[in-house]
Amino acid sequence: MSGTDELISYAQSLRFEDLPSQAVEAVKIHVLDTLGAILAGSSAEGPKKLVHLVKEWGGTSEGTIFVYGGKVPLPNAAWVNSTMSRGFDYETLVGGGATHVSASVIPAALSISEYSQTFKNKAINGRDFIVALALGIDLNWRFRVAGGSTVQGGGWLAETFAPPAIGALGGKLLGFDRDKINNAMGIGYNQCCGNYGATVGPGGGYMAQLSQGLGAKAGVLSVILADRGFTAFKDLIDGRWGLFHMFANGRYDSEILLGGLGKRFGSLNPIIKRYPGCGGTQAPVYGALELACEHNIRAEDIAKVRISEGEMGYWLLGEKKGKPSNTADALWNDRYSVSVALVKGKIGVDDFSNESIRNPRVLEFLERVEV
Repeated sequence: MSGTDELISYAQSLRFEDLPSQAVEAVKIHVLDTLGAILAGSSAEGPKKLVHLVKEWGGTSEGTIFVYGGKVPLPNAAWVNSTMSRGFDYETLVGGGATHVSASVIPAALSISEYSQTFKNKAINGRDFIVALALGIDLNWRFRVAGGSTVQGGGWLAETFAPPAIGALGGKLLGFDRDKINNAMGIGYNQCCGNYGATVGPGGGYMAQLSQGLGAKAGVLSVILADRGFTAFKDLIDGRWGLFHMFANGRYDSEILLGGLGKRFGSLNPIIKRYPGCGGTQAPVYGALELACEHNIRAEDIAKVRISEGEMGYWLLGEKKGKPSNTADALWNDRYSVSVALVKGKIGVDDFSNESIRNPRVLEFLERVEV
């Protein structure tokens, strides 16, 4: 059996009874946290711009835009909702280097459930929804982590691999047969995109938020196209032009990708952030606040702050990161986040507004921070 066949069998056979209680609880936490991140992120500058644009485009009333209300074509609704979940980079992560998975998978699953209700007259019950999310999060995790350092060092993102995972998730929700699930995953593979350089690299601006949503949008579109009879390349794992030939020089860890399917769900364990901003900023901000509190240090007492990062962290959060050029750039900037924390004694979503990123006290202190 090929790798693709094994994944399709997994998608078809997974049942609620197969999920340990810890996995069910993990999925619920991902949902609650993602919905909270959407509520907060709806006020971020990038998502607000996208909501305005998508509503301006209009179109068939299919999918609900959260917080703002109104309906637009389903893929666009998933795009907006997923982008909002990343508005302040505040949603749950998963480990192993997979990072931002729930922010694409959960909004996509909600949109596909709405599609099921509207076009199939089939309401998705809670158990089926949890099973589909467990499947989608797990597959997205496996796709990204199995490629190892080649994938992550190459700058490929969690949302790069979201579309084929959402293809399987959508097929599960809608009761697709094997061939249709294969098509949904294959169509999703043909839409995989997104890279660190275009998102959180210098000047990346709003692209990290938009890229998260594009993964959800592509996944939802893949499911709809497969449902309407579109077909795609079948052997997306081991084929000559398969996923890992494209993104990992033809190499992947088969145990990570295919081991323990339906039995091992550690990939679902949620990582909950204390602060808005990239996961890599969490430790420096926490450390700075703890030291300042423990030793009663005020910002004016500090001559220099040095932050040590690993190579990837430096590329994402330190290299060429000075005064943020916009609110999104501030979210992936160690110097800015630590400066806010030490100047104000705390950090929250309000510190990533257009007004806040120009706070003269914070920008003056930023000059004392090295990464």
